[in-house]
Amino acid sequence: MPAFHHISLLTKNRKKNIAFYTQLLGMRFVKNTVNQENTRMLHYYYGDYTGSPGSVVTFFIVPHLGQRYDHDHFLATIGLNIPADSLNYWYERLTNAGVAVTKQEKQLFFEDPDNVALILNEVTEGPLKPELQVQNDVPGDKQILGLASTQLHVSDITATTDFFKRYLDWTVEDDKIRLSTNEHLELYQTEINEKMRMGRGSIDHVAFAVKDDAVLQVLYKRAQAQDWQIEEIISRGYFKSLYIREPGGNRLEFATMSPGFTIDEPLETLGESFALPPFLANKRSEIEANLYPVD
Repeated sequence: MPAFHHISLLTKNRKKNIAFYTQLLGMRFVKNTVNQENTRMLHYYYGDYTGSPGSVVTFFIVPHLGQRYDHDHFLATIGLNIPADSLNYWYERLTNAGVAVTKQEKQLFFEDPDNVALILNEVTEGPLKPELQVQNDVPGDKQILGLASTQLHVSDITATTDFFKRYLDWTVEDDKIRLSTNEHLELYQTEINEKMRMGRGSIDHVAFAVKDDAVLQVLYKRAQAQDWQIEEIISRGYFKSLYIREPGGNRLEFATMSPGFTIDEPLETLGESFALPPFLANKRSEIEANLYPVD
């Protein structure tokens, strides 16, 4: 089971976003839906062929989105694992597409159109299982495996470290949390006291995978008992989620492994239609009529 479930960000230009993540990075567009907190806003999901937990990066499409200000607290950087012997392929693919890339040992550093920092991290694992591979021009043995890392920037690193130790019993060593062999979190101390402001390329939240609703309920009750800042526990249709603000102010989500993205679309045609989970299906006409205009 992966440690990460997904990472969600904000973008302004949906066309550039789709092109970058599907045509260049070779991910599948697995879900075209709405932000359930604001159903006027589109929400795009990218991942492996099935959109399996741990492979997914999502974007809220926000017209007229301004510049982001990463100040007193913020999430930053998406690390993605790639299979053994694929680093040179990805270096050539990115540079041939005009992307500025820095190569350091087994990692490639670059940015997406919203200046989101991305890292491709070559691991010793082999390629995705055939049933998870996307049919496109990225060879199956080179395709992205899934999420590898992200960063939490906070004004009080001690308080955030205590949160992870007390709430999740995670070990923090040298401001890094090793979640699995190829997945980790990095903690950084911010030096700017001004309030952060969301904008193009901001990470809204990082989601961690939990086995099922029973485990989610344990986390919910523990958060209550330890008096952490709970936002909500809610069904998203595709998974059930618990949202918590860690002491630094960053939004964390804990999301179940199922039921997945095929509750409202067949696997074969994921992402090809405008999808709504069952509890929003009866509002389709109203939602479609009121979507924000996009490019």
